This record gives sequence, C-alpha cells and structure tokens, in this order.
Amino acid sequence: MPANWQRGVLKAMGVKNHPVEVVDVADLAPWYRRIRLSAPGFLDELAVHPTIWIRLWVPALEKDKVVQRGYTVVDPDPDPGAGEFSLDFVLHEPTGPAASWAKNAEVGTTAEIAHTPQKLALDPELQTLVLAGDATALPAIVTLLRAAPSTASKYVVIQDSHDDRDALGIPQDARTTLAWSDDDPSGAGLVNALQASVPLDGFDPGRAYLWAAGERKLVKAVREHARGQLDLGRHRQHAQNYWIAGHSAG
Repeated sequence: MPANWQRGVLKAMGVKNHPVEVVDVADLAPWYRRIRLSAPGFLDELAVHPTIWIRLWVPALEKDKVVQRGYTVVDPDPDPGAGEFSLDFVLHEPTGPAASWAKNAEVGTTAEIAHTPQKLALDPELQTLVLAGDATALPAIVTLLRAAPSTASKYVVIQDSHDDRDALGIPQDARTTLAWSDDDPSGAGLVNALQASVPLDGFDPGRAYLWAAGERKLVKAVREHARGQLDLGRHRQHAQNYWIAGHSAG
C-alpha cells in the first residue's frame, strides 16, 4: 500500500496494520451499506467494547496515496480466531475516499486496518442513557444499545431525512424510545427532539449518560444541551465530531 506520513507515525507508536478482505456486501438501504470483513487473528488482540472502532486505510481520491478513516466495529464474531466483523458506510455525496471504496467493494476486495486504544464502559447502575447523532453515528449507537443495562431507560434521537430510515434496524426493547429529527444544519432540530423525548421529571444526572456523534455543529448543539438542560458533568457525557459540513473528506 502507498506510503502515508500518518502510517509512519502510527508504526513508530507500535500500531500494527492488518490485511482485511471483504466477504460480504449488503445494502440496508440504497444509501447505507454494511460490509462484512475477515481479518483472522485481528479480533483476538482487541478487548471488544461498546463503540470500539478501527482505522481503515483506503486509497485517496488522488493517485498513489492512502488515507485513514475511523469506523465502528459492528457484529464482531465471538468465536476465537474467526476474525469476522462488519463496518457500516453512509454512501454520501460528494463521495469521499472511504465511501468511494465502499461503493466499489465486492467479495475479495482488500484493504488494511489498525487497532485503536479507546475504551468505553457503561455504568451497570445507569438509569438513563441518551444517544444522539446523525446517520454516521448509528453503528456506535447500536453497540451502546446492545450493551446498556437492561434496567436503563434509553432515549435515541437520530437526525436523518431519508424515507427508508426505518429499514436500518435499530434495536429496541420496551425501555427504548426512538425519535427521528429531520435535517437541520444548526443542530437545533435534534436538540428540540431531545427535549421532547427525554423526560426531566425524575431525571438524575448522576445516574445518566449521554453519547453523541456526527457533524460538528450538531454535536456542539447536543453538548450544550447536555451541560445546560440535562446538567451532565464532563464524565457523564461523550460528544465527538465525526465530520464537518462543507469540508471535503479528501
């Protein structure tokens, strides 16, 4: 694979790259693709946890370059040595390098991946879990829903305007409330949906946790809502920018 200065830095830090091969491609919606990958031995080196993500190295849109993008691990095979897991891709326009790779991926397509050190664990005494973001946050939100304590109330708000968004199969149980917010570049629409979904009567900030990710302005609006109306301290929330509207992914 062509050189990249980031690859050199990560190698110096002891981050290893692993070959990976596509073994299945499935479209959950015309704009949302799930790719099943095989990397024997790779998962054996990971402590799988909610929101665990990897670096995926793909060809840049320019020739003879590679770039990395972060993707949440979905449905890792629990069997030792199996090495299979999935990554979800939003097939957006304009197309960036990862979406371009995903659009052209087929069984046998190869790439490289690398570990990341981040780790997240949910408090088993958690009373309220609030999850928010756009479509790029869906894979991580799914892992958090699956890992949440069975007694916790879960409130999920996703900003997306696709007509077929229900086809994405977000897991829900009797304690899950799912709401959708139409696209709003300011993030105000998502915050309004959060205000309408999450009841403040009986809400205990000390037993609540908020996780949000997606476009920068959206995440900023949710972060301000978490600090202000929900009164969540720094250790009771995680809000991360995944992308910036109007900026090329390169």
